[in-house]
Amino acid sequence: MGKDHGLSHRPDIVADPSFLQNVIEVIFMKTAIHNSLENTAIELFGLDPSVIQHISTAHGIDQILVEVTLRPDFPPCPRCGSHRIVVYNYTPRAITHSVLQDHRCTLIYNARRYKCKDCHRTYGENNPFSLKKQRISLQTSEDILRDLRSPNETFASVAARYHVSATTAMKIFDMNVSYPQANRLCRVLQLDETYSFKSDDSRYVCMLLDYDRQIPVDVLPSRRKEYLAGYFRQFPRSEREKVEYIASDMYRPYRDMASTFFPKAVFAVDRFHVTQEYTRQMNKVKIRVMKGTRKGSSEYYLLKHQYELLSVRPDARNKDRKLILDPSGPRFYVHGLKRRMNRYELLNELLEISPDLEEAYRFRNRLSEYFREGTLSTAEEELRTLIAGLDSTGVAELQDFANTLRTWFKEVVNSFHIVKREYIAEARTGKVYVKNHRLTSSMIENRNKIIKMIKHNSNGYSNWERFRNRVLYVLSSGPEDGHPDLTDRPVN
Repeated sequence: MGKDHGLSHRPDIVADPSFLQNVIEVIFMKTAIHNSLENTAIELFGLDPSVIQHISTAHGIDQILVEVTLRPDFPPCPRCGSHRIVVYNYTPRAITHSVLQDHRCTLIYNARRYKCKDCHRTYGENNPFSLKKQRISLQTSEDILRDLRSPNETFASVAARYHVSATTAMKIFDMNVSYPQANRLCRVLQLDETYSFKSDDSRYVCMLLDYDRQIPVDVLPSRRKEYLAGYFRQFPRSEREKVEYIASDMYRPYRDMASTFFPKAVFAVDRFHVTQEYTRQMNKVKIRVMKGTRKGSSEYYLLKHQYELLSVRPDARNKDRKLILDPSGPRFYVHGLKRRMNRYELLNELLEISPDLEEAYRFRNRLSEYFREGTLSTAEEELRTLIAGLDSTGVAELQDFANTLRTWFKEVVNSFHIVKREYIAEARTGKVYVKNHRLTSSMIENRNKIIKMIKHNSNGYSNWERFRNRVLYVLSSGPEDGHPDLTDRPVN
């Protein structure tokens, strides 16, 4: 006979009240911890405790397993409507859930099937965790779609966060995000292109932006004249006549398209692009002058390393409201010239290198003043004066820019049209003043940066429809933008 190691032969222990109390406390503690884990799982999954028949949790090596069985509700037969229903069987389904991001969480859902005793039809119970034939929970799909609203996210980064594959994240996105072609236009239309998607037809993506609502009208795979003509031809004339203003850069097909399909709209070129074109010509002057200097000379150093001073206006101020080009400003040691100088002195030495450079700087300031101080009533006359001044310089690069202004004369003047008036109250004094917004395409430049961010973060896209949907999804915000709010409806 073997020895009995039970407590029945240890009357000293059994009779010890403190020992019995400790055993009871351990049992109750384990029960409480178990119940606490179950309650936590119910709260995390957002379930009603009354519908839970059984729930248990287990920790794996790199994941957490949660097994769930729902209470039977015996719904009537979907075929004959009978209420003579019995449980047919259970099928365990492994569902990936995003309730925990730091651990992979797998929900083992014991899916119950019912059988009708009258017509023998079998059917599954209502599944609150996922869609039919899906192994990803509804919550995980919604979380993936929510995170893809950010341009900084990629399919791979979101997939890693929710413990699914990048292909699965793409599939969820493609199933739920699809924007049809735009069927309406806007009052103020902005056009611009960005190098973001390479196709057989074009390397540029063309964006149409609604200035008033600050959301995209559409994103097109090409900026070619033939493609734009075919696209705008699909809009009825009544819709095209709603467009009152159009702003773009100096791309001729945009102007041709505007005159053909929007003859009543005011078409303008953005002043930023006009200034940008002048900067290119001024840079050509700098390069030409620089080629005539000796490498290693003070002139070469100034043109090479201090050229950015030519973009500073004489009245420009820093964030402390101090003049940047202050004649009495603090001096600092300039290694290339081996002496102490301030920015005002550096600019003067830079301009003394060549009279052509001095002329280029002077007219840059005149162009800046023209856009800052001009109005629609004075813009035409002042632009003629500016063109005449550029012609009189004898500088070839500035004369080329004068020809550009002649080519786009009407469109430059149109940029002075006021398309929006904003009433702003000063917080300190309460005084209300009016801020006029001119016709410009500056807003669309910001949206182009976001498109480039989407492209660069993902190392490019090869699927145009997915890229277009992702761009519109990031730049759109819901029903008010004319597109469905995909986060407010069930995933299907």
